[in-house]
Amino acid sequence: MSTDTLYQQDLSFIHIEGYGFHWERAAPCLLKLFKQNGVDGGSVVDLGCGGGQWLEWLAARGYQVWGVDVSACMIEAAKERVSPSQLIHGCFSKVELPPCDAVTSLGEPINYLGQKQAIKRTFSKVYKALRPGGIFVFDAREPAKKPVLPRTVARVGDSWACISEIIEKPETNSLVRHITTFRQVGKLFRRSHETHHLKVYPRAETLTWLRKIGFRVRHYRGYDTYRFPPGQSVYLARKPKC
Repeated sequence: MSTDTLYQQDLSFIHIEGYGFHWERAAPCLLKLFKQNGVDGGSVVDLGCGGGQWLEWLAARGYQVWGVDVSACMIEAAKERVSPSQLIHGCFSKVELPPCDAVTSLGEPINYLGQKQAIKRTFSKVYKALRPGGIFVFDAREPAKKPVLPRTVARVGDSWACISEIIEKPETNSLVRHITTFRQVGKLFRRSHETHHLKVYPRAETLTWLRKIGFRVRHYRGYDTYRFPPGQSVYLARKPKC
């Protein structure tokens, strides 16, 4: 998959405008997890930072923030909320991460990495960047336990619409989203299309990869009262203090 085709202008705009509910619902739980694990301040890196809303929220609470995203359009949007010097454009399995006290990744960016080696490489980079006692919190999708029929979901705003056809193939650990957007430009609506290919792996594999690197890991079915449907998990991975 060519990552330069992900989250172009229209889908980036719609994602920021219409899909912020995920980080908003997760934020209180994440802040609680930070404090429970001694991250009362310091530096946080967000992988797949999108338009930077979560980073802006953290910065307002005294954290130093850094964001990484593969989408140039998302990085440009994030510059409205965070200093450009704190943003990195690139695939987070390849870029060097700054030393930090916590790393987050909200909304399944890990699944966009594709093959196992890219995910393992990212986990290793996170472990290296974290200070002793630091935490890595992310959510990820898992393979369906049985065959799933293709389905279509839609979300509509005042000046846009987003329609996704979702095709899951548990036998190949793959999930494809065919995303069609309509965005108002002047009096007319502009139609755009993107296809996103995700790789999904069983929770047991993800836990094993993290533990082999050295993390101590727990998993949850959501962010506190913000619960996920079956097939999605939240991971809390902690780097030992010594």
